[in-house]
Amino acid sequence: MADTDRTTPAPSDGGSGTESSSLAILIQEVRRRNRNALVIDAMYLFTTGFLFVIAVQGTWPAVIAAIPIATVLLFAWRSSAPFFVANVVAGVLGAVLTVAGFLPF
Repeated sequence: MADTDRTTPAPSDGGSGTESSSLAILIQEVRRRNRNALVIDAMYLFTTGFLFVIAVQGTWPAVIAAIPIATVLLFAWRSSAPFFVANVVAGVLGAVLTVAGFLPF
């Protein structure tokens, strides 16, 4: 059966429908994932932020945190680009908030 009453043109049709926008794709991807996967992603973000917080505490904490940070970021890189960016943002945000005195370290 042919799909003739399509309301949004497909990207191959040359149209710029909302389904082809990156935001819509991101929302669809989040909807497809179950809650457990989202909780695990949040735990990864928290862990990355925590490791960056440890890394700004001095030389030895930075040395100790370097391998776990590299491992988590490599995993995020191989997972997806948005997940990698989210991990980097979480880490930098944790480090900045620690240096600024907003986190209790």
